[in-house]
Amino acid sequence: MEIRLKNLRRNYGALHAVDDVSLVIPSNTVYGIIGKSGAGKSTLVRLVSMLERPDNGEVYYDEKRVDNLSKADLIEARRKIGMIFQTFNLFSSRNAEQNIAYPMEICHMEKGYIKKRTEELLSLVGLEGRGKAPISTLSGGQKQRVAIARALAINPSILFCDEATSALDPQTTRAILALIKEIQKKMNLTVVMITHQMEVVRDACDRVAVLDSGHIVEEGLVSDIFSSPKSDVTKDFLSSLTNVQESIVRWSKDGGHYTLRFRGNSTDEPIISSVSKETGAVFNIRAAGVQNVSGEEMGVMITDIGPDEAVAAAAVSMLRDMGVTVEEEKKEAR
Repeated sequence: MEIRLKNLRRNYGALHAVDDVSLVIPSNTVYGIIGKSGAGKSTLVRLVSMLERPDNGEVYYDEKRVDNLSKADLIEARRKIGMIFQTFNLFSSRNAEQNIAYPMEICHMEKGYIKKRTEELLSLVGLEGRGKAPISTLSGGQKQRVAIARALAINPSILFCDEATSALDPQTTRAILALIKEIQKKMNLTVVMITHQMEVVRDACDRVAVLDSGHIVEEGLVSDIFSSPKSDVTKDFLSSLTNVQESIVRWSKDGGHYTLRFRGNSTDEPIISSVSKETGAVFNIRAAGVQNVSGEEMGVMITDIGPDEAVAAAAVSMLRDMGVTVEEEKKEAR
C-alpha cells in the first residue's frame, strides 16, 4: 500500500512539530524516517498512522484519503495497520500466544482460526514452542518477536516500527531487522521505520527521509544518501557511524579535514595512490572502512590532504572527477 502525504502540518502552540511535509512512501518497501530527538518523528508517525489528525494537509493510503475519516471508518482503516514499539507494550498478565491472539479476539475472530493463526505467527518469528511462555521469562529480543507477531495478527498492509530496536543490543538489533526484512518480503508489506539510528537505516531500509525541525531535509535511496549526503543533518548521522560500527575504524581523533565517500567498484580501486602520484598530494588518513548498504559496498575515508592548499585543491578536483564524493570541513568549524 502506497502512502502519500501532502503539506502536513501539526503545531503544539508555538512549536511547529511537523511543518509542511510532503512525501511518497512506495508500497511493498522498507522506508526509513530518521531524525534527531525533537525533529518531529513521533508526531509524523502519529499523523501517518491516523492516531492524530493534522492541523493542515492530507494523508492518503493508495488513492483513499484517511486523515478526515469518520470515527467508524477510522476504526476500520486502522485494521490495515500494525505497530511495534521500543517498549514492546505487551500484557504481562498474558503469555506469548495470548498476547499474539489479543488483536484477533477484539475483532471477534473464530477461536479455531485464532489458534491456527497464532501458531503460524509463532513459527514466522522463530518462537515455535514458546507460546505458553510468560512474558517475564522472555529476553528483549524474544519480547520484540512476540510484538511483531501480534502486529501481524490481522494481516495488515502497513507495519509501523517506532524505534523498535532502540532497547536492544547490537546483535539482537541485527537479528530483528533481518526478521522484519524477511517478513516484509513474504507478506508484501509497506514497512515504515522511525529511528534515530543510521545503522538501522543502513541495514534495513530501501529509501529514507531525513527529518529536521519538522521538515524533510533530504530523501532518496539509502545507497544514494550514504554515497552523497546533501544536508548537514545527514552528514552528522553518517559521521556517527565511524564511531560505533566495527566496519569503520578511527585511529586518530584529531584532524580529518576531508571526508571521502567511495561507492561500488571504486572501493576496490587504487584511487588514493593514483591521485597522490598524479598531483603530489600527501594523505594523512585518520579513519577508513567499508560497509554494505542495500547490497552495495560503500567506502568512507576521513583524511587530511597536504602539503598545501593548492595541491589539496588539485587532489580534491581529481577525486571528484573519479567519482569520489568529497566533503570538506567548513572553515568556521576548524
